[in-house]
Amino acid sequence: MMAKEQSKRRPPLYLVTGLVLGLLFGCMLSFIAFPLQVASVGPSHLADDHQDQYRLMIALAYASSGDISRAQARLDQLGDPDPARALSAQAQLALGNSATQREARALASLARDLETFQASAQSTSVAINTPNPDEAGAAPTPFVADESGVYTLSSRELLCESSEAPPLVKIFIFDENGQAQAGVRLAMSDGSDSSEFFTGARPEFGPGYAEYEMTPGETYILSITGTETLAGLQPAACITEAGDPAWGAWLLLFNRAKD
Repeated sequence: MMAKEQSKRRPPLYLVTGLVLGLLFGCMLSFIAFPLQVASVGPSHLADDHQDQYRLMIALAYASSGDISRAQARLDQLGDPDPARALSAQAQLALGNSATQREARALASLARDLETFQASAQSTSVAINTPNPDEAGAAPTPFVADESGVYTLSSRELLCESSEAPPLVKIFIFDENGQAQAGVRLAMSDGSDSSEFFTGARPEFGPGYAEYEMTPGETYILSITGTETLAGLQPAACITEAGDPAWGAWLLLFNRAKD
């Protein structure tokens, strides 16, 4: 009688076998026949409010690093038709709230610098190095822009980018139509020595860009196309947003005066 009761309580063997086979069959379907496929989803697929947060994080990171190329690469992932305008629009909304003034300044600063960077990078000015068609394999010679004209300083700003960066002068040259101008002859003089260089030597920043590393303690005079344009340039110390001491970088924007 006891044996019959125990046999009734014990589950039939075919149920256990079916459960094991079902699990094995399900695993084969899940991992072999129909595996899970994960689609690549980028920032451009985020909801609008999340895109605003992403854009704000880019602006705050740029305010700390000053790396405009990286900021532009990150903004490109959002797929905005006009990233600078999108930043400006978001900055206007942030200005309406007293609690988001810091965010508004970061967004507006990135929008302004991005417009300047894009204007330089998208310019169709002639290349700095042009080969000599009469000599096969000849070394390229630097293109020299028109030496006539007067250049005026339109913007001067001290950037505090990194504690590891040397003291720099970063120069953007634009013609009378606002187009970045390649091949403009520049010179930096400390009173005894003079160094000559040209815009466009750093094509990743656009054809109208040039930079010069200063020596602490020296005072420089900047000349454009042989004419002294700005005197009293000196390396300036600053404090980064992280609180680290650093050498600042002078950002100078020049426009050629109309005749």
